[in-house]
Amino acid sequence: MKKIIIDTDPGIDDAIALCYAFAHPGLDVLALTTIYGNVATELATENALRLCELNQHSIPVATGAAQPLQIDPNPVADFVHGKNGFGEVILPAPSLSASTLTAAEKIVDLIHQHPNEVTLVAVGPLTNLALALELSPDITELVSEVVIMGGAFHCDGNITPHAEANLWGDPHAGKKVFNAKWPITVHGLDVTYKIRMSAHYLDELAQSQPTIGGFLRDAAQFYIEFYQRQHNFNGCCPHDLLALSYVTHPEWYTLESGSLDVITEGESIGKTTINTADKSNKSIATNVNSDALLKDYKTTLLQGKSA
Repeated sequence: MKKIIIDTDPGIDDAIALCYAFAHPGLDVLALTTIYGNVATELATENALRLCELNQHSIPVATGAAQPLQIDPNPVADFVHGKNGFGEVILPAPSLSASTLTAAEKIVDLIHQHPNEVTLVAVGPLTNLALALELSPDITELVSEVVIMGGAFHCDGNITPHAEANLWGDPHAGKKVFNAKWPITVHGLDVTYKIRMSAHYLDELAQSQPTIGGFLRDAAQFYIEFYQRQHNFNGCCPHDLLALSYVTHPEWYTLESGSLDVITEGESIGKTTINTADKSNKSIATNVNSDALLKDYKTTLLQGKSA
């Protein structure tokens, strides 16, 4: 099993991704760390705890940064995910409590406990990863890989014409994380827009797995309405799922290598770039086997321990 830490801002697509990670037999989720983005950090922590309980998965949940490193906080994306992050679908208040460690401390602690074994998966703004680097720069030599959902390298952004929401949320953190020495694979909008969960697909999930699939189908209705307004199709893109799917099935992905960077000021703030002329241990995903991914997701939820 691959040991992973997931840095997350739940979030409907985060919920889709986390339910997959909890159920997948090849993943050992060591902890969740939380960050602002789709919701404020405090609510992200509550939502992460709720998802742990929904999936009967008792693991540490560590609360992360409440704001970016340098810029003022941007508004949360409640117009995409609803005010509660789950499309106004209510899960019971969690009985579990958050860790006493901060997200950055938990990341550093677990990487040191399991040297060269941990894959760090980040699907929100990258503030917690940047703070972990400041706390313990040696984690770049001790982590197995960093897998990120964020950025828009060869396409337009989704929050501005230039920027994707996660890197726009804290571009200075993104620059620090991208420029660190650890190996990184980034799943930006270039590839995440290529996966679509239709309303029919989500209905099938609910029928086959009423508890988890039913919650995801109900929560996703708010998300689907957003995609109908903005993109004119009856479904949604589960962006964050691709980072987790890459960890389980990297062979489904086409990658492009090069050095990565983030613009931190001006009109193009948050824009991500790749220089393919540079030899690097950094890559971005440019394509994915969508049929295999969607089949695997349904199978995983049906057969997982939470089914």
